[in-house]
Amino acid sequence: MFSLIRNTSGKKLRFARNFLTRRMVHVNLQILYNCNFRCGICDFWKEEYRDKGRLSAAEAAIVSDKLNEIGPQIISVGGGEPMLHPELIEITRALAKHHFPVMITNGSLVTESLARQLWQAGMMEISVSLDYSDPANHDAQRGKAGAFAQGLEALRILHETRTHPEQRVNMISVIMDDNLDDVEPLIGLCQELGITYLVTLYSHSRGNKPGRESSADPGRRLLELKKRHRHFVALRGYLEKFSGSTPGRCHAGRNLCNIDCRGQVSFCIDRLGHPVGNILTDDTREIEHRLLESHQTNECRDCWTSCRGSIESVLYGRHRLLNAWDYYQMTRPVPLGGKF
Repeated sequence: MFSLIRNTSGKKLRFARNFLTRRMVHVNLQILYNCNFRCGICDFWKEEYRDKGRLSAAEAAIVSDKLNEIGPQIISVGGGEPMLHPELIEITRALAKHHFPVMITNGSLVTESLARQLWQAGMMEISVSLDYSDPANHDAQRGKAGAFAQGLEALRILHETRTHPEQRVNMISVIMDDNLDDVEPLIGLCQELGITYLVTLYSHSRGNKPGRESSADPGRRLLELKKRHRHFVALRGYLEKFSGSTPGRCHAGRNLCNIDCRGQVSFCIDRLGHPVGNILTDDTREIEHRLLESHQTNECRDCWTSCRGSIESVLYGRHRLLNAWDYYQMTRPVPLGGKF
């Protein structure tokens, strides 16, 4: 396991090259769409996604090898709930061979054994979703009694079972119309646990969900909280655009893309119905070329979620040095047994 984490110098150099030349650096990978929650802010658990199957560990190895032709990627392993996948450990190990796997989970299935195996397989970062400081509100939003308590316990277990300082644990919240006042108490919980806090902006583009954007000024409020709380490590360039201003041209297809559980590649997770190819069968360079073409014709301004916003804040934001410092705080090593 330690070789997967420690021998990262070559991967980091190649990744830095891609970053500096503004090439592909981030891939969202849905390994399945099954979920044990029924969240009101997500459609992936619904009937139209149930027959899509799941990506096997052998297919994940193909994805890992072929993406390595482009260069090491931050690969965000998702679903559905990724911990429902019976081959999650093997998938993580295959991805970690060439890349930097990270994951977002609802936390309900985390055990000490599974957490330790994930870290040992090479997982670099795990974020657990908690949207409200009131357990009843979070449970109602996620459609599962006990969801808040399970998420909080998962964060503790994940932080305590890390096997290398470079591995990170975050709490992450979706900022909506009714939970802005919950952010500071949630940051307080992170401080108690010794972990860090992130946010992402709600997007209604994925399916037919109703709008849940905050009518307040979330950007200003979040930036004020960031100044006061070192555990809140979201990039300031990302937060400053939370207040309804147009986020500008999307760089999906150039700096990030999406791969679903069948290997279908699209420039964005919100454009699953418009694939440019299949990573399991098609030539990688041809897929990269088609993604760039889709980027050049993309006029979408519908979202400002973290998968695009954090990357674009560092690459194209106004305050790149400050955003780079924030990015370092988001990723810097945390001593084993210690706190951020």
